[in-house]
Amino acid sequence: MKNPEGAWRRYERAAAIVLTVLMVVGAVGHLHPSTLPWMLKLTPDFGLLTGLVVLAPALAQSGRKFAAWVVGTYVFTFAAEAAGVATGAVFGAYAYGPTLGPAWRGVPLLIAFNWVVVVHGACCVAGRALPPGCGQLRWPALALLVGLACAAFDFIMEPVAVRLDYWQWAGGAIPLRNYAAWLAIAAMAGLFHPASAGPDRAAAPGGRLAAAYLGLQAAFFLVLQWGWKFGNG
Repeated sequence: MKNPEGAWRRYERAAAIVLTVLMVVGAVGHLHPSTLPWMLKLTPDFGLLTGLVVLAPALAQSGRKFAAWVVGTYVFTFAAEAAGVATGAVFGAYAYGPTLGPAWRGVPLLIAFNWVVVVHGACCVAGRALPPGCGQLRWPALALLVGLACAAFDFIMEPVAVRLDYWQWAGGAIPLRNYAAWLAIAAMAGLFHPASAGPDRAAAPGGRLAAAYLGLQAAFFLVLQWGWKFGNG
């Protein structure tokens, strides 16, 4: 392939279009009671497939370095979730429902993968938001922005996740500790992302697609909230 970078950029543009269409179809399907059961049944497969599509450019262009970050982040976030489910000390007291698919130790296998995709997208957003020439401040600044972005994303996702039985909170209230944990865990994962070591925007291959997908997911959850609210669903 003469221009692999150009080919991956074309891939990102095409993937972004396809993912946008899928998100629109998914939102419509979730808002109609007749198709909602099918949407819930497809959720684990959809999350895995779209996540792989988003991660593919970075895996291809950054190779082992990014793959090591993916594996490390998956293990780290799964361990945090397992500790959280078992003790309630990390995020608060909660339990997962069946929507996200197969689980181990009470934690769906998909959930840590979703952490990887969300944190990667946040890292790409943060990497582009930071101006060039940050020097030594780039590393902690990127981690902080990643943590804030992921906590904000979770704030948007939570009402939908509870309604669709991704998980349920003890007492029905979402504790503030949950958002603090999201910020801290995402920031720690962001510290080791390949984008944190680079001097500029080029440090995050596949960043456009990952950032766009994070925005698409946030928009998807907002559309469902608004649809249920104004549609009296």
